[in-house]
Amino acid sequence: MKRKTIRLLIFAAYLLSPLLFAAVAFRNRSSTPIASFLGIVAYTWLVAGVIIASRPTFIEKYFSLDKLNKFHAVMAILSLSIGIIHKFWITAVWGEVYGFSTVYGDLAIVTFLAIAAFTILIMTNWFGKWKLMKSIKTVLKKLPFAHYDNMKILHNFNILAATFLAIHVLTMTFVVQGDILAGTVLGAYFAIAVSLYVNHKFLKPMRLKKNLYTITSVQPEKGNILNVAMKPDQGEVFPYNAGQFVFMRVKDKRYPFEEHPFSLISAPQNRKEIAVAIKAAGDYTNKIQDLEPGVKVTVEGPYGGLWRIREELQNTEDSLVLFAGGVGITPLLGILEDIKHKQLPNKIVLVWSLKDQSEFGFAAQLQSYTETIPDFNLVPFFANESGFLDAGKIQAIFQNKDVHYEKAQYLLCGPRPFMEAIETALAEKGVPKNRIHFEAFAL
Repeated sequence: MKRKTIRLLIFAAYLLSPLLFAAVAFRNRSSTPIASFLGIVAYTWLVAGVIIASRPTFIEKYFSLDKLNKFHAVMAILSLSIGIIHKFWITAVWGEVYGFSTVYGDLAIVTFLAIAAFTILIMTNWFGKWKLMKSIKTVLKKLPFAHYDNMKILHNFNILAATFLAIHVLTMTFVVQGDILAGTVLGAYFAIAVSLYVNHKFLKPMRLKKNLYTITSVQPEKGNILNVAMKPDQGEVFPYNAGQFVFMRVKDKRYPFEEHPFSLISAPQNRKEIAVAIKAAGDYTNKIQDLEPGVKVTVEGPYGGLWRIREELQNTEDSLVLFAGGVGITPLLGILEDIKHKQLPNKIVLVWSLKDQSEFGFAAQLQSYTETIPDFNLVPFFANESGFLDAGKIQAIFQNKDVHYEKAQYLLCGPRPFMEAIETALAEKGVPKNRIHFEAFAL
């Protein structure tokens, strides 16, 4: 079955799942109260959010984690809004008549709302153009709990909100309505979600500690990036595809044992060793720049869907144009390593946009691609010398490298404004969206 078909089926199952639970909950009623149905929708989708937060690989491999997380964020806000409508609608019709159950429903809404508000303010840039939101964000970021890493911990309290919600729903079905079948079905759904979450947060890290990797070399690169190679203490490297990333934890008392995502820059054909790139971009990644060989780490993955672009190139004469913005070069290095091994005949053009030449790292690797990939073209682009990379400059690069817009696949990776600008420039030239592939560092 084709990936697009499976993606459509998963998406449809997500959106239509409330109908299944509603059919069970309202099976003995001649009509379905709209307010109650909205409650079922909110419960179903909010619990589904717990499942998505567990990073299920059987779903992620069809969507990629950045897109799955974006969908999760949007649907969480929509589900919470539906839940609030349900609350006020029910209260307007019946009043506060279910005491114990209502209290837990209210606790769920308040907890979800508080976490959602802080998450949007601190961990996203959804309202970045609003002056008022910028001011609020500036004030909040001065508070210790509002640091990004602390907000990641606070975000996990959504499981508490989901538990309050489950208590509300189950007391309504078991106690108030006396519906054992509906209560069992709704309870089993919540139990599955919690099991996946507990496995992800607690059991999986414990298993990973038994399957450690040892850092074999560290190589500083220009642009405050560290090239870190590691090998498994037992067996071979797990199978992965070029362009994917992993979550890594450093098992050393000098560093917090917290997970962070890092791009794989090694070739998947090498089953003895993997390499990741770590950009100094915050408290944790600044500290981790002093890693040394011999340090033990855990590695979870792989994740990410950038590798799928290779499927679009098979049996075609299309060019592959890679646009990297700053540290966005890292997953593209893995893809280029794979291309080097496979000796693809397609024209490959890498446009790497940087502030200045002091950020131009990975010189040895890039030189090896020039020497070994049959038709590799490197275009470093420095903003301090040439200005912003706009549509006119892209057209000049394409003319110089003999790239035809309609006969190329495009892969974008870097800051979101960078990718949006490139995507807009390509769309203006008539490039269809299915030829433009991207992955955001938004985890």
